[in-house]
Amino acid sequence: MRLLKFLVIFMGVLIIAGLAIIVITIYNRSSPSFESQVNIELNISEGSIILNQTIDKNKLFVYIRRENSSEVIKVYDLFSGKELREINIKK
Repeated sequence: MRLLKFLVIFMGVLIIAGLAIIVITIYNRSSPSFESQVNIELNISEGSIILNQTIDKNKLFVYIRRENSSEVIKVYDLFSGKELREINIKK
């Protein structure tokens, strides 16, 4: 009887520990990690002006007016530093 009681308590502790590990793992994978810093280089031509920048989720949006008065929005991934998209704005 003592052995059965010990086994039931031991299994309960293992179940609780396993659930705690699963919850911690899911939380760590879902939250963004800012430990790895990425340097983002903006390649803009001379005479261009950065009008605005915004960060939304894991993307950096940079609003640029070029020297020829055309405007563009460049989108960068914050984690990889890669340019994802360039959006030309026509007036």
